[in-house]
Amino acid sequence: AVVSTQSGHYGRDTPNPNNGVPHQSSPSFMDKVDRSIEFIRREFDTLKYTLGTRPVLTHEEWFNLFNADGQMLELEQFYHYLMNYEWPPELLQDGWKYLFEYYDTHSNHAERTLLDKNKSTELQNILENWASILEDKTDEDEAARIEKLIYQINKDVPRTDRDHQFYKTNQDNSDVLRDLLTTFAFSNPDVGYVQGMNEVLSLFLITIEDKVAAYWAFSNYILKNKLFFNSTGLMAKLNAIAELLSQQDKELYAKLHSLDCSNMLFCQRWVLLGFKRECRTFDMAVKIFTILNSVQPTHYLPLQDLGRCELLSLDMFLVIAVLMSYRKEILSYTDQTDVYQWTGALKLADMSAICHAKQMYLQYEKEGF
Repeated sequence: AVVSTQSGHYGRDTPNPNNGVPHQSSPSFMDKVDRSIEFIRREFDTLKYTLGTRPVLTHEEWFNLFNADGQMLELEQFYHYLMNYEWPPELLQDGWKYLFEYYDTHSNHAERTLLDKNKSTELQNILENWASILEDKTDEDEAARIEKLIYQINKDVPRTDRDHQFYKTNQDNSDVLRDLLTTFAFSNPDVGYVQGMNEVLSLFLITIEDKVAAYWAFSNYILKNKLFFNSTGLMAKLNAIAELLSQQDKELYAKLHSLDCSNMLFCQRWVLLGFKRECRTFDMAVKIFTILNSVQPTHYLPLQDLGRCELLSLDMFLVIAVLMSYRKEILSYTDQTDVYQWTGALKLADMSAICHAKQMYLQYEKEGF
């Protein structure tokens, strides 16, 4: 069973093209041709994932998404590019600013320039605020909270992407990572700092290459997904993944259950970090993170045992796709330790798993089970 939150998926902020248009019960011949062409195009795009020959987004294609004032008009095309194209780094910097809602897609050039200035000032004010509290100790309780945060963050920062040139060539970038994590935890005490946020913020810093935009885009992402950065929300998502697996592959689910792994705790890092550590390269991690966040969930999975529903997202299907791609190996395991050792050593060889995940997700949206 599947519950839809809307009649169709057209990407964030994209109006349904059928709104305000009378329903046509009998599509014309050209409508059918257009739909067939669209189906073939999508299937071809999916094939490119496996072949590793996705088209590269050009500057002209990027600029054509905007009108003369700089407002993004082609939203559906934007999300199509995110899902199916290779992005040059200089374009992905801006693409992520829209994807993670630092920039409003309806904003113009002047509005974005003003936003950059205001957000830079706002970030600097927050930084100076917690630094002043820490130095003056005028509020001892708050100073103690900040010191505890920095202690936690300092344990994780040195091991964050330490082999990446971003940190190897400039030690100051580790300090930026630490300060921004502290700033977020300080200004969002209900969320705080959770191990793994360091890995996520690093993705934003390296990809966007601007600490102000990276911070606010990261903040938007974490606040949107904050439920999964606490144990209750994370367990709810893992329960939904277990339910999804039991529907997709009963034998594989039964095997994990027999190994006391049906709680899916072995894949919690996959969910928290968007498979970042499971990618062979940082560039691959960026691609997968981009794709995972380019699909707006629209359906709920009923969880019969818990008496509620969980919103389905593409990363849940990626977990299923990875498990199914190692099905034979997992079915041979005899102990829970085998599963955790496999998880710890896992490195995705290519983009085929995300291809499979996308196929399952689209199929589920279309038909359910």
